[in-house]
Order: sequence, then C-alpha cells, then structure tokens
Amino acid sequence: MNLLEHFILQHLQISVLKGELLRVSREGAMKDAKVEMNLTPRLMDRSSGDKLPSYQVSARLTCIGGAGENSGPAFKVKVGIETVYQQFCGDPIDISEFTNHHATLSRQIYPLLALELRGVLMRMGLTNIQLPVDLNPGSKKISVSPGEVRNRVH
Repeated sequence: MNLLEHFILQHLQISVLKGELLRVSREGAMKDAKVEMNLTPRLMDRSSGDKLPSYQVSARLTCIGGAGENSGPAFKVKVGIETVYQQFCGDPIDISEFTNHHATLSRQIYPLLALELRGVLMRMGLTNIQLPVDLNPGSKKISVSPGEVRNRVH
C-alpha cells in the first residue's frame, strides 16, 4: 500500500540540526560517508472529531563520514523533521497498517531532509559530499533506530 495515495502532508517542522567535525582531513577528500534515514510514526490525538486519522512521523537523516585510512569518523551530521500526515480518502487506516507501510512516505520525506542536510554540510565546509537526489523506489531499507523504538506506537 502506498500511503501517499491516502494521506497529504499537512505540516512540517524542522526539529534537529546538528553537525560535528571530529577530525579535519588534510587530503580534503572523504573516501566514504554512511547515510541512514529513520522514520517513527505516531497516531495523533483525534479529539478534533475528524473521522479520518492523522499521524505524526518523526524523520531523522544521519550522515557519518570517514576520511579513509584513519580510524573513526571525520564528521557527524543529524537532521530531523516532524511531519503530520492527514488521511483524506478511503476507510480509516489504523496505526498497525500505517506502521507497516510508513516507509512509502520516505520518497516524499527524504528530499526535505536531504536539502537541510546539504545546508548543514556546506556550513561545515564539507562541499564535496554528494547525496542522492531520490531514493530507490524498491528499497525497503527504511528503519527505526533502537533509540527511537521507545517512542514508537505498536
């Protein structure tokens, strides 16, 4: 199920912008960087009398870069947003079904996170980091990190 066929992005707010240079590379070129995206959905309070549900999705994009042969990362950057999705059609989708399919929202959320991440990387002087513009539509590798699981509704 593609949740974008049933939900609209109603609200977006940046919640985390964190960058840290851990080591300055003398070569000036990073060899690799690991990028991880985590989504955590929650049912919003339906006290407004809406028949169709709204869900808050916390999204985090983390980029950790190495500088080749030296051990340890050269930088860490974390960007987070809070989104609210309102269902606009169909039968109400419950939290379990929403949670099972929330990764389908990642193709809409990722570009928003990547844009903010690029800004932080540029302010840190890391202009040589290239992020993909879009995600692979067949990818199922959107995860919830262990630190986020405690806030997840099952």
